[in-house]
Amino acid sequence: MDRAALCRHRETSKIDGPRFPNVQIRLEKFDYVEGRHRYCILQLSQTLFGEWCLELAKGPIGAPGGQLRRAYFGQHGEALHSFEILRDKEVQRGFVPIPVQLGLL
Repeated sequence: MDRAALCRHRETSKIDGPRFPNVQIRLEKFDYVEGRHRYCILQLSQTLFGEWCLELAKGPIGAPGGQLRRAYFGQHGEALHSFEILRDKEVQRGFVPIPVQLGLL
């Protein structure tokens, strides 16, 4: 089977189901009085087994340390809902979204 036929087969396959894009947002918080600069990255992506992984990475900018948390969900809707809750919580804590250009592939 050539490459074009394989792509057509994947697009018309009933097994895959709907495809949802990966979601990522970078938030930063600058406190000039205390000299603390922090980042927070939220990323929602699908695993190899079809689950959805929500990653939260946060820590100081330009210094060692930080933390990474992962949560796995069976459905895209509940993962996206948790993503939005975490994003809103970090914005309430003073973080602001920073535009980041992602790679095309």
